[in-house]
Amino acid sequence: MNINLVILLSLLSISNGYKILFLVPFPGPSHWFSLQSFVKELVNRGHHVTAIVNKPITAFKSPNYTEILINPPFDLTTVFSYTDIYDSPEDSNFEKVRAYERICTPSSEHGLNNSNVQKIIHSQDLHFDLVINEEMFHESWLMFAYKFNAPVVTISTYGYSDFFDSAMGLLTPISHVPHMLLPYGDEMTYSQRVFNVILTVYDRLYRTWVTIPIQNGIAQRYFGHLAKPGQPLPKVEELYRNISLILVNSHRTTSKPRPQMPGVVYVGGAHITPAKPLPATIQEFIDNSEHGVILFSLGSLLQSSQLPEAKIQLFLKVFSQLKQRVIWKYEDESLEVPPNVLIKKWLPQSDILAQPNVVLFITHGGMSGTFEGTARGVPMLFIPFFGDQKRNALKSASNGNGLLLTFYSISEDSLSATLDELLSNSKYNSRAKELARNFNDNLVHPMDEAMFWIEYVIRSNGAKHLKSSAVNMSLFSYLLLDILVIPIAVLWIVYLLVKLLLSVKKLKSNDEPRDEQGVTRNKKTK
Repeated sequence: MNINLVILLSLLSISNGYKILFLVPFPGPSHWFSLQSFVKELVNRGHHVTAIVNKPITAFKSPNYTEILINPPFDLTTVFSYTDIYDSPEDSNFEKVRAYERICTPSSEHGLNNSNVQKIIHSQDLHFDLVINEEMFHESWLMFAYKFNAPVVTISTYGYSDFFDSAMGLLTPISHVPHMLLPYGDEMTYSQRVFNVILTVYDRLYRTWVTIPIQNGIAQRYFGHLAKPGQPLPKVEELYRNISLILVNSHRTTSKPRPQMPGVVYVGGAHITPAKPLPATIQEFIDNSEHGVILFSLGSLLQSSQLPEAKIQLFLKVFSQLKQRVIWKYEDESLEVPPNVLIKKWLPQSDILAQPNVVLFITHGGMSGTFEGTARGVPMLFIPFFGDQKRNALKSASNGNGLLLTFYSISEDSLSATLDELLSNSKYNSRAKELARNFNDNLVHPMDEAMFWIEYVIRSNGAKHLKSSAVNMSLFSYLLLDILVIPIAVLWIVYLLVKLLLSVKKLKSNDEPRDEQGVTRNKKTK
């Protein structure tokens, strides 16, 4: 059957629309930009969406869309220092594990404590068919699904984490599946496997002993009124195991295969749409570039205008020596730049990357931007700063469509040499075009797949059949230790009992009286 017809029939079947509560407690701009595409698509399909967000969607109005603002939004600078990022080497992977909790705990509490959100928490007359929560270490927010007795879908904007597996009843085989922060493939060396085990165990213990207890405490504080006599609030661990579906911002083209349950679905590239016309000044700048254009953007959270002055001048000096033109997302348009450089405080990044005259993308390595560069077939130079960016950079470098420079140690020579390698060696462009063909070769667009599964969860009352019943098994049973240990224990007990009986019998035998020749004498003679 024609795919467009399938989509049309699906739309007609839900013409009345479902009521969906969409939760975005994390204030990261790039996260919200990606998640906005899901909100818009749900509304366009006739669903009634109520979204709790830190910032409004720009220029989007619909009678089916209600926005609950966390006002004021959480200020990331209270837990996130730009100075440390620009002036220091990258944090260790262990610090990154701790950083997720350090950033997301205060943002969880800030959102739930907001008066606008409190109205939803204490509402009596609201009903929702589904709760969608961003998968970003805000497990306390899963309590909304308990309040409204609705199934829950989560969307991970940062990729695949091992605890998604545990939510679906699968124990991650870390012998060949690397931790989410590591750039390893599925053919790890011995030393890589050792470090993978250490980091994975550390992450699981930290999550079990620190992150989850903190999130439980937050949930108890803000949803405690929902508890009833004899019916206490569920733990967030239980709520996490009840997640119906996890949509993951990953793609088979850029991620190595790993075992996964049907309840975990890849939707990498869902936010990417056909290219739209560019502003006239940008289009003219690109069209008049004889040797191609380089796009330079550090995303929506980091701002190029806040880079150390020495680094800004370094970039400008190197750019001035290129025959290519450069479009730089730079937030202060009063900066004096060489004639081959155009700066704009905002850029339609994906649409620019779709231009055939764009020959290179200089990026920090955020997941969304990395997918956009991959989908558009543009080679990339990565300058990662924090989080998953270095992992994304190293993966792309290993895939052959990009190279990596460390911001802390970048120099004029290293930047010039790396740009020359990427621009003059055709292998990077060829590989980028090959990956783009594979990335865009899908049965349906990732957004259409995401919409199908979201609606499927509602239609099937939570789609409990998408996960294994092993989600409720103890680790002891999951690893078959009960099958192996119990029989061995029983045999060992039987062995000890037999040994004990033989010892007693031998002891009794030794206690019986004997004559001078060692022959046992009867205690009584006839």
